[in-house]
Amino acid sequence: MATFLDKLKKRLQTWHEERADRMQNKRQARLDAEAREAVQVMEFNGELYVSVHGIPLFGQSDLSDDLTEAVASGRKAYKDWKEEKLWERTTGTTHGFIPC
Repeated sequence: MATFLDKLKKRLQTWHEERADRMQNKRQARLDAEAREAVQVMEFNGELYVSVHGIPLFGQSDLSDDLTEAVASGRKAYKDWKEEKLWERTTGTTHGFIPC
C-alpha cells in the first residue's frame, strides 16, 4: 500500500513539474512574441531607429554614445516623433514616418 501511494505521489510530482515547465515555456514564447512585435527597427526622417510600439527611441549613432547621452537622444527622438504626430493630426498629412 505504501509503495502504491509513493508511486502515485511520484507520478503526481512529475506531472506537476512538467506542467510548470510547459506553462513557463508558453509564457516565455508569449513574451518573446510580444517583444518582437513591440521593439522593432524603423526609419524616421531618413535614419534608422530602434522603436518601441512604433515610437522611435534610439538611432544608430546613439547606440555608440554613453548611456546617458543615448537616453537623451532617445528622449529627443521621442519628442520629435510626438511633435510630428501632433502636426499630422492638425494638418491631416504624414511626414517622415516609414516603418521597416
